[in-house]
Amino acid sequence: MKRYLLILVAMILFLAGCQVTEELSIEGEGQGSSYTDIHVEPFFIDVLEDFGEFLPENDESMMDSAIRGYASQLDGVSAISDIKWESLGDNNYTVSFSFSDIDTLLSEMGAENQTLFTLSSNSLSFHLDIDNYSELKSAVPFLADPNFEVYGPEYNQGMSETDYLDMIYFLLGEDGPEAITNGIISVNITVPGTITDAAGCSVTGENTAAFSFPIIDFLLLSESLEFSVTWN
Repeated sequence: MKRYLLILVAMILFLAGCQVTEELSIEGEGQGSSYTDIHVEPFFIDVLEDFGEFLPENDESMMDSAIRGYASQLDGVSAISDIKWESLGDNNYTVSFSFSDIDTLLSEMGAENQTLFTLSSNSLSFHLDIDNYSELKSAVPFLADPNFEVYGPEYNQGMSETDYLDMIYFLLGEDGPEAITNGIISVNITVPGTITDAAGCSVTGENTAAFSFPIIDFLLLSESLEFSVTWN
């Protein structure tokens, strides 16, 4: 239980205090791969180290343990293979894996009949709002933990960004709000054809597009996060 709490707290801070870039490659027939670069803001590393004083000694850093725990969760999904993670130093990490089918992947992770991703032979779309957020919680268990939920969109519906950051200031100190507002999630998408249409994202090449959003937009989810790409 103590190790689980360590992973949970680290993942809460990882979500709020990171620069995350994911390379999502679709290879046809629902197959593909994911490669994620993670940079954790130094402020949140300091917070984790302070928290670590209350936990049993561990040879691994708290972030190393958190990333390893995340990779271990992925290892239990049959649609996922070739799972790798690496600590690059200076608070930088990578996590990569291949998947055989997006629908199967999300279903096995708990999001049955999911509406987050829609993949056809020549299109991919993503849509997340407060109405289907429960599907994401099913697929990513730490989001459903009571310790995280108070930071997430369901508990903070209608809260302004200013009020939310005031709450973070009270909970984490004066450096917390800036660390959160600096947090960005970027998804670079590669598709098996020439892109003919895209919405909610930027076309960056013949078969590549980029989708990005501030992490605070996810934490509040006052507007939907969505993109779509079509190719031939």
